[in-house]
Amino acid sequence: MDEKAKRKEIYENMAVPSAVLAMAGPTVISQLISLIYNTADTFFIGRLGDPLQVAAVSIAAPAALMITALSNLFGIGGASMYSRAMGKNEIERAGQIASFSLIAAFLLSLFVAVLAAIFPNALLSILGADADTAPHAYKYILWVFILGAVPSMMSLVMSHFVRANGAAKLSGYVLAGGGILNLILDPILMYDFGFGLGISGAAIATFLSNIFTLVFFAVYILRRKSTFFQGRALSFSKEISLGVMGAGLPGMLQTLLASVSNAVLNHLVGAFGGTAIAAMGIAKKLDQIPMSVTIGFSQGIVPLLGYNYSAGNHGRMKKVLRCTMIMALSFSFACVLLFELIPAQLIGFFIEDATTISMGAPLLRIMCVSTPLMAVAFLMVTMFQSVGGIKESSTISLMRKGAVDIPLMLIVGSFLPLVGLAFIQPVSECIAMIVAFIFYRKRFGNKKA
Repeated sequence: MDEKAKRKEIYENMAVPSAVLAMAGPTVISQLISLIYNTADTFFIGRLGDPLQVAAVSIAAPAALMITALSNLFGIGGASMYSRAMGKNEIERAGQIASFSLIAAFLLSLFVAVLAAIFPNALLSILGADADTAPHAYKYILWVFILGAVPSMMSLVMSHFVRANGAAKLSGYVLAGGGILNLILDPILMYDFGFGLGISGAAIATFLSNIFTLVFFAVYILRRKSTFFQGRALSFSKEISLGVMGAGLPGMLQTLLASVSNAVLNHLVGAFGGTAIAAMGIAKKLDQIPMSVTIGFSQGIVPLLGYNYSAGNHGRMKKVLRCTMIMALSFSFACVLLFELIPAQLIGFFIEDATTISMGAPLLRIMCVSTPLMAVAFLMVTMFQSVGGIKESSTISLMRKGAVDIPLMLIVGSFLPLVGLAFIQPVSECIAMIVAFIFYRKRFGNKKA
């Protein structure tokens, strides 16, 4: 079966649970492996026994999120439009969408890298670094954000198009391969039995893994020029450029505002010291596990939702969403149970520092309550993105990150204790979920599946 026939079978005929797993299974696995190697940086740096270096990774995290956010603009937006074009059998238009998205992503990532290289001190200040953490944080962002912006962003954008072309498993395998490479390189580059580069070694490992994935995805796309660049592919028409960015805007906003939210949180937590930043950072790493599964599911089903919506098969589209939500929620509730039962042991896995553990355990218990709420809201954003609901998806994204949590942190954050800051996340996610259900019922509630 060729790729076109295989894609048609998954999108139109395969049983919904099987189709969801076929498309989202590899992306879920790749997200988890990506989380593992990102978390591995925290783990390996934690073995150095210095909370300030662990804090530096947490401080640099919003910068990495910013790259993901910008990649969503052209990755999610472009792949969504690409899938809809393929659903209508508009092959040449699909190629134009792909070429615009890839070229625009490259130029934007290059601009961000140059800007960060010129103003590194301003970037560190925005991220919440102080005199103690800034030297360590710079070593990390140099490789992950400044030198790593282009390969990181381009590999993420390409992964979306490879999935949209029906090669979900390949995309997952390549991302997983990059993650495994990072895990292997971390101890070799960091510790004295290898290169002894410390936190810089962790950052270089991430940089090299992104180069690895970029090369594989580039080879795949170039070998399929007839699919991705058919006809007059180099088109920068207003319809395509605004369509791609409009479809990708909610996904970009959602992650970009998460980056801003994390930076604001770092500033507030920083008042309690570097150890507090390390504790919050580890708690958020663990809290990200169920969210990564939801992100994997959402990225995987974008082509399914967009294709069936364009083909007029709204019943199948809604079944895909419901099936995916059940899977994501099941995993989220399992994680909540685990985090509530053994939070101290989980924090202690990353760093053997009693103060960090005592600070981090209650933070994890509070924040993890929001993970099922996150799953619902995030999948609703994906649903509206896939069908061109820019207004709805953007509003839900703003409710999740930006419109509620940032004002709350700025207004009451300075008066709250460290544990009190953790309650802001469940509040904002609950509001976002309610808004998402209102939008969904208004647009799809009265239509039969």
